[in-house]
Amino acid sequence: MSHITKNTLSIQAYGQTDRGLIRDENEDNLMVDEFKYVFAVADGLGGLPEGSVASAIAVTRLREIAEKLTLNTALPFNEAFLDIHTAVIEAGNKIDPELGIATTLTALQIIDNEIVVCHIGDSGLFLLRGKEFRQLTKDHTMAQDIIDRMKTSQNVSIPDYYYHTLTGCIGQIGDDITPDFFTFNIQAGDRLILYTDGVTKTWKRQELQASANIALTPEELVQQIITVANKRGGPDNTTAIAIFVN
Repeated sequence: MSHITKNTLSIQAYGQTDRGLIRDENEDNLMVDEFKYVFAVADGLGGLPEGSVASAIAVTRLREIAEKLTLNTALPFNEAFLDIHTAVIEAGNKIDPELGIATTLTALQIIDNEIVVCHIGDSGLFLLRGKEFRQLTKDHTMAQDIIDRMKTSQNVSIPDYYYHTLTGCIGQIGDDITPDFFTFNIQAGDRLILYTDGVTKTWKRQELQASANIALTPEELVQQIITVANKRGGPDNTTAIAIFVN
């Protein structure tokens, strides 16, 4: 667990990944850089070959870019994501020219008292601030596209697999890489969770809120997330990074 001080804020962070109980391989990867304040999770697409390779490339390239930064320098996320996209495509052409490989990627940087987020796929970021707990990122899935188009009066049944069918990811030839990019100010007391969808498959949002609220440390929260996910069958790889701001 890292414990760093940035300006007047103290930041604790811890990340962990787990294969789960069903998958033969862990196709998730994560990055915790306590020196450049960059954190990320990536989930290789299981429906394509070598998801673990795709997510490893994403995290490795992001780490290399971050390591070249001087302190308090903003990471060029849009250029970084494009660079990662190109690298994953090149690897996919060698591994399987027909299908390729792909991954999600959700990354953030803490710079000054601001958090910068860049995101594509169905991994994501939760924020607990006071009594409010919300998902800051938007899932790039067929289900979310339908929900966005629905009127509140409509009652539409969405097949479960639509929630896991991506409309945006890194590494697919011909896909328009348009990651979501946004910033927000951090406050003392904020608690953030970067996650892959192994978390949201096994945890209800109100449960995560309760656990994030009472956990004493980021490590305690992350280990509880993984333990509960596995107690509930461990249907997918589970990866989480918890960041506490004090």
